[in-house]
Amino acid sequence: MPTLRQFPEDLWYPMEYESKYIGKRGEANMHRFYSQTLKLLDTELERIKKALDRLPEERVWKKVRGSTNSVGNLCLHLAGNEYQNIVSGIGQKPFIRERSAEFLAEGGVSPDELLAQLTGVRQQTRAILESLSPEDMEREVTIVYPPDAGIASYTRHLLEILYHTTAHYSYHTGQIVYMTKLLQDGDEHLLSWKH
Repeated sequence: MPTLRQFPEDLWYPMEYESKYIGKRGEANMHRFYSQTLKLLDTELERIKKALDRLPEERVWKKVRGSTNSVGNLCLHLAGNEYQNIVSGIGQKPFIRERSAEFLAEGGVSPDELLAQLTGVRQQTRAILESLSPEDMEREVTIVYPPDAGIASYTRHLLEILYHTTAHYSYHTGQIVYMTKLLQDGDEHLLSWKH
């Protein structure tokens, strides 16, 4: 199995991202994997913002079926997961997540407040990724869950944690976009392509 040190130093990312982001807020010195991670996470956050802008608060918390999550539940979950994995796990900030509450919530948080939570966590993520070196990709990170969470704590390389967190964020963003298309008034497309 190849070691993480063999990860390509010249990871590809779109040129428009370089002109828009690289060189701002300390990102010029970031390894391209970290820059690409932020780009992907920021793209998904923009999609979530568009979705939240389309729905009134009562629809943000509407469950399509009893066993599903609402857009609001998924936003809380994404903020909690990103905080736990990147801010707490990688950045070693205090663990302050109550995962089950993310899925049990039935309202009381406006779309603006949900976006503020997601954005606040992203600001912390950005600061942490800006502080990392290429060598940090090999660092082992422990993601801790409380004993009663029903999920076992685990240790992975930092690179794996970032990859997993980005894929997880994209997965749930797709759910949010799809549910928004079902719940919004009208048939307007949320994204630039029509599907």
